[in-house]
Amino acid sequence: MNKTKYPLTSAERRFRWWMWFSFFMYAFGLPFFLIFGRQLAAGLNRFPAMIVHNPPWPPAGMGMEVIFWQVLGVSLMAILALVCLFIARDVRRFGPVILALLAAKLVSTLCYGGFYIADGNGAYLVGALTDGFIFLLTAVLWFMASPGDRYLDRHETRVLTAVGEALLPQGGTLPKGYDEAQERCLIETRRMLAAQIEQDVLMTRIMLRLVDVLPFFLGFSRRFHNLAVPARAAFFERMEACRISLVRIMATGLKLYVVAPFFNVPEGEERAADESA
Repeated sequence: MNKTKYPLTSAERRFRWWMWFSFFMYAFGLPFFLIFGRQLAAGLNRFPAMIVHNPPWPPAGMGMEVIFWQVLGVSLMAILALVCLFIARDVRRFGPVILALLAAKLVSTLCYGGFYIADGNGAYLVGALTDGFIFLLTAVLWFMASPGDRYLDRHETRVLTAVGEALLPQGGTLPKGYDEAQERCLIETRRMLAAQIEQDVLMTRIMLRLVDVLPFFLGFSRRFHNLAVPARAAFFERMEACRISLVRIMATGLKLYVVAPFFNVPEGEERAADESA
């Protein structure tokens, strides 16, 4: 079912199967909700009477207005079905399109939740829980699959590069800075990540994202990767000296991902550097 020639990671395979499942769910749901949508709403309204013998919830209504919005809802399901189909056929090419589905489910979850708080109709709660679950599961699966075989996505790579520039600045004590060897260092970093289990890679990604927003909690007005290099270096020193052990562990882990690849110079490059010296 995968129409591409590249091998998928385990996270991409899980995400692809979820997209296939979602496609069939929305595709088969189209005629069901078009024909039985109002009956489903009526069944939800009778739910309290069937379970705890309470009065049923207020009916959703009938007539042209209900049909009008029902058709719009079904058309949205058609769009979501196509989104899932495209992603399932080529995860890496069309994966970012999942943001459309996530946006739709987030809006519906918030609206259902708001209507439930305002009205108390439990049918809204069912909608909020259903769409909320779909939103969370899809978001988690996409987050894990989004880097593909590069292990870090674009934002996380930017944060790691910012750490490298802070620890090994250009014009510092070393002849070369991290930015001059950035491409080679990132390749070495991906090799390090490739040797780790999936859970460790996930923790590294979360760690990078936490470090990026950590300055907000310490009085800075910018994220870590947007700070000037001297400010980044000073902030990283604060992390290393922090009383909270988790912060120190994150600083040590990130330093490892920067320093080890930087000094892991291939033998050919090292010999060429010695000859030029």
